[in-house]
Amino acid sequence: MKFRFCGEADCPDWILAEIYTLSRLSSVKLKLLAQIVVQGIMKPPVDLNKAEKLFSDSKLDSDIDLKTCMACLSFIITSAVRFSCNSNALHSELQQLGLPREHSTSVKRVVDEHCEEVTSHFKRQSLKVNHLEKFTVEVDPSINCVTMDLKVNGENKKVTMIPFTVNILLENLKEIQHKMAQLNDPAVFL
Repeated sequence: MKFRFCGEADCPDWILAEIYTLSRLSSVKLKLLAQIVVQGIMKPPVDLNKAEKLFSDSKLDSDIDLKTCMACLSFIITSAVRFSCNSNALHSELQQLGLPREHSTSVKRVVDEHCEEVTSHFKRQSLKVNHLEKFTVEVDPSINCVTMDLKVNGENKKVTMIPFTVNILLENLKEIQHKMAQLNDPAVFL
């Protein structure tokens, strides 16, 4: 079965196995644990002390079960945000996986409350481009190669290529530049 929160793919087996562990928590504790996980996603590391206190009076193993529950919630929340899964679809799919209705509602509410924050956090963390500070290119016709000296983030790198490789690199960079220009065009997303 395909799940929207998994990017229209099958749900990983380990998530299926941990749904039972999540369902053994109360829905209130699950919501609090999900909020701790979201805070850990936004500002790593996860506050294990809060999570351990939350888990202390439950019948679950406070070491192994706590970490698996947190990993499971982290996967569910990040995947739902990553794949822009509608929260109602997430609610329904979690129930299909065997999570009780109240528990699914708790996770849904946390995703609803923090979706925009997590999305903007992921956008800030992704597609980072290292700053190219300086570059020089030298062509050595005697050995038929091109040497490029690059300074990226304060580090000097030296690359030597044959002219054929330089031409392919140039074509690829032009294609990437074109795609980046398309991504910056708001009309593309309409």
